[in-house]
Amino acid sequence: MYLEHRARLAILKAAVDYALAHPDGPPELGMSEDGKSFFFEGLTNHVLPETFHDGMAWLREQPNFRRYATFWQQFLWGWGGFYLKDREGEEFEWMAEHSGIPADEIPTALEAFDRFFPIPNGWLTTPGATDIHMLKMVPWVFQGIGAHQRRIQYKLVDNLSALRPSAPYTIPDLAKRISRTGDFLTVAMAPSLLCPAAGTGT
Repeated sequence: MYLEHRARLAILKAAVDYALAHPDGPPELGMSEDGKSFFFEGLTNHVLPETFHDGMAWLREQPNFRRYATFWQQFLWGWGGFYLKDREGEEFEWMAEHSGIPADEIPTALEAFDRFFPIPNGWLTTPGATDIHMLKMVPWVFQGIGAHQRRIQYKLVDNLSALRPSAPYTIPDLAKRISRTGDFLTVAMAPSLLCPAAGTGT
């Protein structure tokens, strides 16, 4: 799941770069250096899927599209690929501060995966009676990082219940994600804890 989202992020970054290089659309014709022949510069673009063309057309219309790849990198790996619906205003203000995209444009920026990689029922979902509105297929480790970010953001280091969410499973869902990330880090660090010289060749 991590590698697939990395690939989608790379495609989105390439789309942003291409939109910046060709703000009016792909080039159609080019001329050789000697001025004697033309060549079709937009050939590669025209063999791409229709969903990519539609995504590019949508992307060029967004005033802050140049920040979308950075925003999505932060959303996936720093914010856990989710936001809390009952604190949407605060969450979007926080994302705006870090990404440079105005808070009222964050919902549009969150459409990018649906525009470029459409799937049935969209990429964002709410898994049950929780305030967590999440991107599908984000690994638990990164969701846990995002949950821990909320502990810091809302000053909940000692008591998640102080968040007072609107949905009954928000607190256990956040706690579960933090716990899974802690378990992962414990396992990942285990060889060095058990044998400090492991992997050093000594």
